[in-house]
Amino acid sequence: MFKKEIEGKPRMLLRRPNENVVMYGVLETIISKNVLEKSILFLSDKHKLLNCHIETDKENKVWYVIDKNLLPEVNTSKSKDINEILINELKHRFDFEKGPLIRFTLLNQTETTIIINCNHSICDGMSLMYLFKDVIKILSGEKIEIKQKVPVFLEPDNIPQRLGNPISRFFINLINRKWNKKTINFSNQKYQEMHNNFWKEHKPQIINFKFSKEETTNIISQCKQNNITVNTGLVTAFLYVEKKLFKQKEYSNKVLITDDLRAHLKNQPGESIGYFASAVRPNLKYIERKTFWENSQIFQKKIKRLLEKDLFASQTIDLFTPKFLDTIILNIFGQREDKLAKILIKKAGMDKINSTFAIANLGLIKMSTNLEKFKIRSLFGPVVLSETVEKYLGVLTINNELHFSICFEENLVNQESIFKMKKLILQIFNDN
Repeated sequence: MFKKEIEGKPRMLLRRPNENVVMYGVLETIISKNVLEKSILFLSDKHKLLNCHIETDKENKVWYVIDKNLLPEVNTSKSKDINEILINELKHRFDFEKGPLIRFTLLNQTETTIIINCNHSICDGMSLMYLFKDVIKILSGEKIEIKQKVPVFLEPDNIPQRLGNPISRFFINLINRKWNKKTINFSNQKYQEMHNNFWKEHKPQIINFKFSKEETTNIISQCKQNNITVNTGLVTAFLYVEKKLFKQKEYSNKVLITDDLRAHLKNQPGESIGYFASAVRPNLKYIERKTFWENSQIFQKKIKRLLEKDLFASQTIDLFTPKFLDTIILNIFGQREDKLAKILIKKAGMDKINSTFAIANLGLIKMSTNLEKFKIRSLFGPVVLSETVEKYLGVLTINNELHFSICFEENLVNQESIFKMKKLILQIFNDN
């Protein structure tokens, strides 16, 4: 049995009511629940957090506890409405103390849909993609390479630079000394109340679509010709569409772009599941007097500069005492009123709904060639509902087709506008 204290951002993710990350894939075959369960069992040595539950001690310290005898839940569903299943998965409350923090749902019709739902405290979007690939490998009879014997975590000791600057560390130490003297009550009852209140107010909707091989090839070709990444091209296209379809609001130029930190860490986790995500928030204003590609080249420079400069900036939160991190969450979700916490929440922009989007682009997904029996028709995700951005875009490329998942708040965004986005984005790349 392995134990590891949970600090920093993962502790905050564990406390939030809307931190499930969902992905689903469609196979052109039928597999049984028993077969899926056996394939997941084979993966526990590589993806050790599959067998994880949470333990809270008398000092309110929170621990990952990995127990190989604790197996992930595998459900079956007869529903024909994949969106209904996905929305229910976003709302699902994991029993952290009992565990595990991940579950699978199998939907069998004329094909098989595998849905993976995981709490963000033990995974990111890349995790679910790696996990899905490994499930398919096991199903197809391939061997899984296991390099990591002990789980790796995103923590200050594993980051190749010192977090924060001397001034920020000084003020964080002052805050920690003050809050370590306080008693912070974050009971299971309070978490349940927070969870219930959040999902009474928020109504997620999900729209999934993909571009054909020809459409995808055109987008990739256009981006290469103009010396920008596909991700920057998509960011520019969505910002252009935002300007055309939606009324400009406060924070309309703020975009959240996620990044994967795995290869940057001292002790690298490889393709094991875990939380290894970072993000930057560039202010990208689309300038109408410039061409689409001129805008995209400006955006690429800004994004690249931010990623080089602030790649680990969001991990500075790991320096705060767990008591203050709990206080932040309790203030965000209306359970406490602390002046200092409110100031920092406002400064970080966690009190605003940014009117644009977050984008998590998992890139090109390469599958094994030995998959004739388990050919993947489509793969969508990550699907996440954020309370700080209007739209969360999960993007990946598989079978030479771009796949999009757009999760949004139906009280804030018109569904018809989301459908128009696809048409306009294709038009942009065809016209330019």
